[in-house]
Amino acid sequence: MKSLDMRDIAIIDAFPVYAYRKTVLNVGCGEARIDFHLARRRYRVYGTDIKWHEAWKQGLNRLSFHISDIFDLSTFPVKRAPVVICSEVLEHLPRYKEALKNLLALTAIRLINMTVPHMRSFGGKNARHCNFWGDERVHEFIDLCKPNSVAISRIRTKPDDVRRHQWCYLIIVDKRQDICFPGAERI
Repeated sequence: MKSLDMRDIAIIDAFPVYAYRKTVLNVGCGEARIDFHLARRRYRVYGTDIKWHEAWKQGLNRLSFHISDIFDLSTFPVKRAPVVICSEVLEHLPRYKEALKNLLALTAIRLINMTVPHMRSFGGKNARHCNFWGDERVHEFIDLCKPNSVAISRIRTKPDDVRRHQWCYLIIVDKRQDICFPGAERI
């Protein structure tokens, strides 16, 4: 099993710190590296992707894998999850705004969207990216995710990123900003 990389660590660091049901929906999980890690930490993980991955066979006794289509919510194993991860997906989808809307519908507490590429820094023949964001355009996610709280960070996820002058964006959408916790004052 592959070890976690900086991208995975950034995703896990973005998980809510307050009490919540430890259930995660990973949309576009690929070979499910982070899913296996979370399952070892007693998370209930639903990994989804548009195709079957051989790596899934390793975890079928502990994890739940499903072929799902982000444009058809009925294909998902759960209607909502406290935490939804979507990493390295939106840059491949011409209809990414519709996909983001569906991700928000699947999210109960926090959506963690990772590796939205900055400009063309992750281009190349094999990347198959049709979307790129710069520092000005990435702020469209704030409007697309209203009325939820959105945090956007520019990060590097691989050792080569510094040498190649490339980075990506970590976008965290929190849907609990309006919840008043017991004992907290509303401002």
